[in-house]
Amino acid sequence: MRLWCAVMHNIRWSDLEYIFCVATTGSVAAAARKLGVNHTTVLRRVQAYEQSINIRIFERLRTGYRPTPEGGAFLDAARAIETAVDDLNRKVAGSEARLSGTVTVTSTDTIVPMCIDALTTFQNQNPNVVVNVCVTNLHLNLDRRESDIAVRASSNPPAHLVGEHACDLGFGIYATSEMTKKFAQVPINQRPWIGMEVPLSGSVVGEWMTQHIAPEHILFRANSFNTLRDLAETGVCQAILPRHVGDSSDRLLRLPLSTPLPTTGIWVLSHEDVLRAPRVRAAKETLCEGLRANRAAFEGPS
Repeated sequence: MRLWCAVMHNIRWSDLEYIFCVATTGSVAAAARKLGVNHTTVLRRVQAYEQSINIRIFERLRTGYRPTPEGGAFLDAARAIETAVDDLNRKVAGSEARLSGTVTVTSTDTIVPMCIDALTTFQNQNPNVVVNVCVTNLHLNLDRRESDIAVRASSNPPAHLVGEHACDLGFGIYATSEMTKKFAQVPINQRPWIGMEVPLSGSVVGEWMTQHIAPEHILFRANSFNTLRDLAETGVCQAILPRHVGDSSDRLLRLPLSTPLPTTGIWVLSHEDVLRAPRVRAAKETLCEGLRANRAAFEGPS
């Protein structure tokens, strides 16, 4: 109890943001990148805060920053404050009744192009809404409103989010005609391959590769299906691609398989609190309609 009496008047939310970021990323450098500031700014803010509350929050180790026992207790209590603030932000966003303001949509570099028509339709119908499109293969945190809507390929979307299954995403193995002829007598799993890096390696087809393709047959790795396609088009290796990515390439052929590759769902996800906002709900509905209009491209003809 003495701890909180001593430091409560010194707590500023802007300071806590730096402290939490260092705690969650494990280093000053990583926190600086996430916050969009330089390394020195984060270091100075952390040191100044520790001095102001007279508590050493972090141990400085070669492997990164680790909370001290006193710092751990402080962070646990302060994290509850952060959760409450995030919850309040979502409720405020969800209470806005007018179709105006901003909607942030996130998805991957291969799915976003298939959403452009739907997003354009939504904005034309709602000219007072600004649509922010965040293209990333990483999963942004919807609880913290890093995005209002996420369009994700997933077999198991987070249970705490409100999701709508728009369609399925099919996959195929693709190679140039030249490479197919060159390795015609070699089993598919023993040909040169392009592997997957995080986060693609955790997808259903990434796990399929781990089970079926030996590491010695992988010559490249990439964390984007667009990059996998570009590498496959050189004719050096073959790759697993989403059907809408591989089928649209003029350079690649889809290889016949005796056993089909796994598929996954395409989900449109939001946090329940944010979904109360009419602009978010309307954008979500339009996105689902747009994705379903592209169902044949996503799932691929048989």
